[in-house]
Amino acid sequence: MTLQNSRWRWAILAVVAVAAIIASVIGSYKPDSNVTLTDLNGIEDLRARFNQDKGTPRLLLLLSPT
Repeated sequence: MTLQNSRWRWAILAVVAVAAIIASVIGSYKPDSNVTLTDLNGIEDLRARFNQDKGTPRLLLLLSPT
C-alpha cells in the first residue's frame, strides 16, 4: 500500500463520517406538531391556500397514479 492510497482511504473515511453525522442531525429534526396536510379538491382550493400562506415556506406534493 502506498502513501497516496492510504491518504485516499482516510479521505473517503472522513467524507463518510461527515455524511453520517449530517444524516443523523437531519434525521433527528421534528417539525412542529401543528403541521397538517391539506387535501385540495381543485385549482381554486390550491390558489386560495397558496395565497393564504404568503411569506412562509410551502411544499406542494403532486402524486400521479401512473
